[in-house]
Amino acid sequence: MIRIMGMEEKHIRQMSVLLAKRHERERKIFNFLPERFEEIDDAEEVLRNVLKRPYINGIVAVREIDVIGYLLYEFKEDARHGRYVWMDYESISISEHEHPRLLRLLYANAGAEWIKHGYFQHMLMAPLGDEKVIDQWLDQSFAFDQKYGVLSLNHFEATNGTIPKLEFRKGSKEDSPLLKKMAMWNSIHQSTAPSWLPITRETLENVKESYEALAEDQAAYLWLADQGDRIAGFHVYFRKEERLSLVIPEKCVELPAASTNPELRGRGVGRALANHCFKEMKNQGFDYIYADWRTANQLASYFWPRMGFQPIMVRMTRQVDPRITWAHGEE
Repeated sequence: MIRIMGMEEKHIRQMSVLLAKRHERERKIFNFLPERFEEIDDAEEVLRNVLKRPYINGIVAVREIDVIGYLLYEFKEDARHGRYVWMDYESISISEHEHPRLLRLLYANAGAEWIKHGYFQHMLMAPLGDEKVIDQWLDQSFAFDQKYGVLSLNHFEATNGTIPKLEFRKGSKEDSPLLKKMAMWNSIHQSTAPSWLPITRETLENVKESYEALAEDQAAYLWLADQGDRIAGFHVYFRKEERLSLVIPEKCVELPAASTNPELRGRGVGRALANHCFKEMKNQGFDYIYADWRTANQLASYFWPRMGFQPIMVRMTRQVDPRITWAHGEE
C-alpha cells in the first residue's frame, strides 16, 4: 500500500537516494552530466538548496517505511504567467522499481490543493533520459514548451554545406545599434506560425535594451558576421557555472541568444556562423555549450539538434481550465 504524505526532515535522505539513482540513470545516456551527483551526499545538498526557497513545499510517496517517490513544488507569480506552480529539474523522482504512473499519483494529490488555491498553470522541468516518464506527463495533458540541450565540443566537427562569403568579427561598443536592430529578428519570428508567441511593445523594448547592453558586457563572448555591408547574424555566449546544477557540465558556456538576418536565412549563414563560434569557444578552452529553444519554433527546433546539440531536459506546461472551481456538473 502506498501512502502520500507531507514531506518531513526524516524523508530527505531517502529522497536524496532516489535523486542520485535517477541521475545515475540519466548519465548512462548523457555521460557528460556531472558525475558527482550520483553520490547521495551531493544529491542531498541539491535538495536542501531547493528547500531553502521561500514558497517551496512537497509530498512523498511511502511504502511501509521507504520513500519511493517525491514531488517538490514552488508557488510563483509573474507578469507573463500570472500565478503558477513550478517543479524544477531536481524536484521530482521515483524509484526505478515503481511504475511510472506513480508520478500521476503524486501530481494528482498535490495538484488538488493547487487548484483549490487558484493555481491553474503548472510547469515542470523533466529529464529526457526516460521516455516512459515523459509519456506519463504527456498523458497527463502536459505539453512540451522549451527544450534544453548540450553540445560536446570534444567531438565537434564543422558540418559541410554552402559557405557564404562572410566576415566574422568580435563585437564592440560600436555595435550597440546593430544589436538593437537584431533584437527584433527573433522576437518577430517567434510571433509567426507555428510558434505564435505574442510579444508586446513593452516586452520588445526590454529585449532591445538587453541586446544593446551586450556590446558593453565584459563577460560576453560576442561574435558578429557581416556579408558585404549587411549584418548577417550574431552569437553571444557566457560562461556557465552552476555548482549545484545536475545538467551543466564542467567547462561549459551558455548560448542564450543567436540570430540570422531574416533576409539571408536558408543560405547557410546560420551554419557558417555556428561553425565559426563553436570553434572559437573550443579554442577558449570550453568543452561544452548549453542552449535552449522553444519546441514550437520550427527553425530552432530543427537547427540546433542538427548542429549536434543533444536535448537533455524539457520544460512542460499544463493550463487547467479555471471553470473546474465551480463546474462539477451538479444540479
